Amino acid sequence: MKTLFKILFVGTALMVLAALLGGYALLNHHGADMHIVVNDDELLFGSGIGDWLGASIGLLVAGVVCLVVVPLVLLLGVALPLLIVGGVVAVMLAALLSAGAVLGSPLILLGLLLFVVLRNRNRAMKASAARTEPV
Repeated sequence: MKTLFKILFVGTALMVLAALLGGYALLNHHGADMHIVVNDDELLFGSGIGDWLGASIGLLVAGVVCLVVVPLVLLLGVALPLLIVGGVVAVMLAALLSAGAVLGSPLILLGLLLFVVLRNRNRAMKASAARTEPV
């Protein structure tokens, strides 16, 4: 199971890296000026340094969010509560089992004593039967 999670993590990281490199390549192509339309708003990227600097900073922020923030949110938002609930259930189960062992200890000792006596009795009967039979 650990191997599956490692494979999925590496695959996700490679896909994020490929998306970042693709975005960087789109911004740095040396063809005509870029014309982007989002929700009927036009974004024109010319040859000005401010446009390229803003787009590069946006790609850097998106990369940090995808590679650092999202895994931490998933880890702390999903795994931590599950670990806390599992720990509470384990403590409650240990308390119930220890209380049951303390309250049932006389019965446990009686059962152990009967087991030892009956086991030895069966062995003694088998040994005596083996000795008395003629060969």
